[in-house]
Amino acid sequence: MVLIPEEILLSAARMAMLDGLSPAQTMAVVFRAIDHEFAGAGGRRFNPARTAGVGAAIYAAMFGYPLRFVIDPAARGGHRWESEIPAHGYSQPFQSLFIEAMLLVDTHRRRRQTAPG
Repeated sequence: MVLIPEEILLSAARMAMLDGLSPAQTMAVVFRAIDHEFAGAGGRRFNPARTAGVGAAIYAAMFGYPLRFVIDPAARGGHRWESEIPAHGYSQPFQSLFIEAMLLVDTHRRRRQTAPG
């Protein structure tokens, strides 16, 4: 079963990369695309961007590696990301870019909150 968050993550990564965004900008776009609450099984709410394994899943989407958003009752929120990436994939440099992406997301949110209208 393909869950909607997978499709959103993959689509956002593809579009951002086709638009020529930097890796950090791409990660920020992907994170924002999936940073929403969804209704899960039994009415439980979950946010795929706040789910274990999201950084590695974004890496997988950016570079064409397999990923899955799976139901896991033992995980916080009842879901987790699984990805099959090489050992060098989610490395320290990529983690630094991911942090930069999160800062871009925070900056964008602050601008939206303070914008008139």
